[in-house]
Amino acid sequence: MTTPRRQRTRRGSTRQLGSGAAGQRFGRITDRRPSGSGPGGRFGTYYVRDDEDGASYSFSYADIVTEGFRTIRTGERVRFLADPANPAHAIYVIRLDLPEVDDYYK
Repeated sequence: MTTPRRQRTRRGSTRQLGSGAAGQRFGRITDRRPSGSGPGGRFGTYYVRDDEDGASYSFSYADIVTEGFRTIRTGERVRFLADPANPAHAIYVIRLDLPEVDDYYK
């Protein structure tokens, strides 16, 4: 039996991250809706559909884990966790379809 570990959130509190069914999930980005906030109104809410059970989760750009720009496009494959405090929210979203670096500099 594994014991849950504590994870510090952005707000400074801690929460439990378990294992098993509450672990990592895989899905595709299905939609992005701008919220009008941020520089030039570029921030928005993204939506991902779980490949396994078809459930949809929302997340913001701050939940994207990457080096450099936090960019993600509709249709991209991602790995994520469901937020234990808000089960309809995805956290720790990681892009799986990373473009080739050389394609950016053509």
